[in-house]
Amino acid sequence: MRTINVLINKGEFLIDALKREGYNEIQSNVILAKTLTGIGATHCELFQAKRHSIIIEPNVPVIIGKTEREDGLLPVYALCTKSEIKKYLNNKSITYKKLITTPESFKNIKEAAQELNINIFKEYFCLFDECEKITQDVDYRPRISQPINDFFKFDRKALVSATPLQMRHPALREQGFELWKITPTFDYRKDMSLIVTRSFNRTVMQQLRELSRDSQCVCVFYNTTQGINEMINFLLSRNVIKEEEYKVFCSKESVEKLKDCSFRHSYENLDLPLAKFNFFTCRFFSAVDIFTTTKPDVLLLSNCNIPHSIVDPFTEAIQAQGRFRNKYEDGNTYNLLTVISNTNEEMEIKTDEEIDSTIRQYEVTHCSLMERYSEATTDTDKKAILKDMERVNYALLLDEEKHLNYFSVDNLYNEERVKRYYTSAINLRDAYLATGHFNINFTDDTKGVGEDDKMYMRKASKKDLWKKIVSHLERLRQLQATEPDYDMDAQTEILKEFEDAEYIINAYNTIGKAGIEQADYQKGKMDKMIKSYGEQQAKEKRFEASVVRDIWKEFQPEVEREEYIPIKSIRERLKVIFKAHGIFFKEYGIKAGTEKVYFTLTDHTIKDYYDESCLSNAKGGAYRLIAMKPELVEKISKLI
Repeated sequence: MRTINVLINKGEFLIDALKREGYNEIQSNVILAKTLTGIGATHCELFQAKRHSIIIEPNVPVIIGKTEREDGLLPVYALCTKSEIKKYLNNKSITYKKLITTPESFKNIKEAAQELNINIFKEYFCLFDECEKITQDVDYRPRISQPINDFFKFDRKALVSATPLQMRHPALREQGFELWKITPTFDYRKDMSLIVTRSFNRTVMQQLRELSRDSQCVCVFYNTTQGINEMINFLLSRNVIKEEEYKVFCSKESVEKLKDCSFRHSYENLDLPLAKFNFFTCRFFSAVDIFTTTKPDVLLLSNCNIPHSIVDPFTEAIQAQGRFRNKYEDGNTYNLLTVISNTNEEMEIKTDEEIDSTIRQYEVTHCSLMERYSEATTDTDKKAILKDMERVNYALLLDEEKHLNYFSVDNLYNEERVKRYYTSAINLRDAYLATGHFNINFTDDTKGVGEDDKMYMRKASKKDLWKKIVSHLERLRQLQATEPDYDMDAQTEILKEFEDAEYIINAYNTIGKAGIEQADYQKGKMDKMIKSYGEQQAKEKRFEASVVRDIWKEFQPEVEREEYIPIKSIRERLKVIFKAHGIFFKEYGIKAGTEKVYFTLTDHTIKDYYDESCLSNAKGGAYRLIAMKPELVEKISKLI
């Protein structure tokens, strides 16, 4: 795709940049990458483009915000009937019709126009705003991509966003779309504090407690109703916020859920003025214009422990901080921007090649069912096969016309891309740096064992607990390798707070992660491996030069005098030597205690060291040691 750079100067709007290039409006067959939020792309189409327009916006609050107190515009969403659309389209007093619609309500405009014999595809310009939302939301909101096939039927059309994502739809290539990148001539980066933590709730609480002292308005972007519910209850219970101090902005369905949880201050559209503490789900991350009466502080939260709550640095983070429209004396729209996130080192992530393979396999299964359906001879068989086709994963990638939905495919790749950033604090920091939008003050608080880890381990089964402990030990050991002064012992003591943790820690220190995984975390198998390892280690230690030297010194006087040594005496003297060197053993015929046992000390253990000896059965048995094994003498030759 051809890329065209359009320069924009500080303080300019999009229309200023376009006019400098010789254009009075957004051009057709363009993906307009605005780079900056709030430079007036939709405003340009609504109030400066001299043509009929249909603007598709991702959510209702955006539409309400852009159309309230404005005459001549028609907001089209669930409350707007087809008759109202027809009345507006027939209104001769409006020179240029401007309809702003949700993706789901676009079909009402199309049907109303058809009934009036209006060819919107030739007479109207179609602008799909915040186009990355098609890719991001299509997995839980399939109808967001519903208008896309109609979008490509328009003679004049454009996609726009400050943060567009890669799109694989073939029509973009077939219709010769160009990428118009708005390039600022000035440094537009915003200062940001990025805190990556293993104690998510506590870190957020500390940040909000600090802000509550000075800030009159805090705006928290957190894409999970469940998370907002838990967070507000957590903050209320610790007196960080008061009941009358917060508002929650989310979808209509979420408002109902929150009301069921006794949340009285929840809204599906903006309710101004804002409260002291305001929580926004992704419905308000993009396109919404938020006007404030006091300069806000902004928090972006990502919690890997709650599905779909993590924020994409390249899109959602940029969009969320760009919602505010009031500029204050210093030229900024907010005070502090803080991003707080945890990470998940064990998150399963597919490569692009693995996604390719997955999609191919989905398609093979689907085609096989299609073939069976075409060969079926009874209605019963066909109905059964159709049910199977609806259940297979490939069905999730099809649009309403059963064609491949390329945005559903984009969604698969996009989700894995974002997950990669959250596998470590460094990866997340690098992602935010790579956006080019932020100056980052970075705090990495992920080195120890945090409250998030403890919370998971308290609920885990024994096997999952052991897996988590091993994962922590592996991470801590790698950290200690890079930071020799790091106190791994203190963190290990934290892990020992959990039941049976000491056993798995000892197992890890003995046979390592590979051995534990080979035993599949089964205690019986691990015990055998630990014993085998211990026996091997004891054997190696028993024949270390220092041990052999001490045995040689101990018995050499009797060897030189060719004396018989009672077996009991030999055994007692060996015990002293082995204990001095930390070699664990048990005596033959005596039950082992709770101490580690790696080999058994017998009456004949001395023969492991002395190749030549004579045994006498007199007085309970005695050995005359003639000579130590040559290879052992050679080992200690430099020590004696």
